[in-house]
Amino acid sequence: MAITAKFYPSAVKSMFNGTMNSGSSYKMALLSSSGSFNGSHTNFSSLTGLQTSGTGYTAGGATVTVGPATSNSTKTQIPVSSASWTNATLVFQNAVIYEPAGGNLLMHLSFDFEQGVELQTFSINVPDPSPSATPL
Repeated sequence: MAITAKFYPSAVKSMFNGTMNSGSSYKMALLSSSGSFNGSHTNFSSLTGLQTSGTGYTAGGATVTVGPATSNSTKTQIPVSSASWTNATLVFQNAVIYEPAGGNLLMHLSFDFEQGVELQTFSINVPDPSPSATPL
């Protein structure tokens, strides 16, 4: 299962101006396969209608830790902890990581095809190596 991870342009700007920080708690929410996902989205509230639902899934998603960022001469990487749902039955194809306090979107995760989970513990591990600072 391939995962494409990209940062929302507004998140990169927020990191530079200090309104979004790594090392903080964020949320990972699962979204359906319908809808349009692009860099014009800045807040989780614009995507809540696309959020999946199902057994074992709480609206708003699971808590993840983001950062701290590391960099070298060619890229900056931001690690994200895994998210898990217990005894889950649901279908999704996308996920977003966002800041719960203000709803600011950080990262979009896109799966190659719709994912189905039935009555099992399910975890999403953001790709390793950590996503690089590449805008959506």
